[in-house]
Amino acid sequence: MDELTALPQNALLESRIEICRLLVALSKHNHSISADVGSHIFISHILHVDLRAEHLVLSFCANKELNNLVLESGPLHFTGGFLDAHIAFDLAAPTEVQFNDKPAIQYPLPAAVVLYHRRECPRANVPPEVSLRCIADEGGVMPFESRIIDISHDGFGAIQYEGDINIGPGTILKSCRIMLPGSGSVVADLELRYTLIAIRPDGSAAHRSGFRFLSKPEGLARLTGAFMQDLDKRA
Repeated sequence: MDELTALPQNALLESRIEICRLLVALSKHNHSISADVGSHIFISHILHVDLRAEHLVLSFCANKELNNLVLESGPLHFTGGFLDAHIAFDLAAPTEVQFNDKPAIQYPLPAAVVLYHRRECPRANVPPEVSLRCIADEGGVMPFESRIIDISHDGFGAIQYEGDINIGPGTILKSCRIMLPGSGSVVADLELRYTLIAIRPDGSAAHRSGFRFLSKPEGLARLTGAFMQDLDKRA
């Protein structure tokens, strides 16, 4: 993403990859973010974003009591600015950590980020799980059911599948059939880049692998659209 130029003017980001890119840009340019905590305003900066661990780290503010309030608070609504855009996202479940030998606050990545160019930032309802059904390796040796859980506009993403299926980095999944929202499908070869253990909401284990498309599929824009929504069109 080149300073957000690849995104719609008003966008709801549900792709973990795109969310991380935006948050990394905020961190790189040292832009502040803020949240209302009772009658106080907590102003912070993003120190670190980790896609694989799915968390971000915020700086403490100068007020120790306010930092403690944030650590004890429920979900907080953060806002900030980048270029000419407003940015808004919710963070929950904070924990105190040490980052570069200083106290800081760690949060799980937000489920969505609103990027908005109008005067007010709307809140958007985000589906609890955004994913696409995929018949992985349909053109290979052992097809299996999976879910595409993330796709970025430049062809990287993540796939989730049963924990008893063991495939390592560098594996090529041939002719994977990804079901498009509504109707139709996209067929593409995927190269796995890494594999992690993921715990589902019901407590069962699954594998989650990062991937890249070996060649850009014709339906990439529609696939990406499942994870990045244009707020004007959605409204």
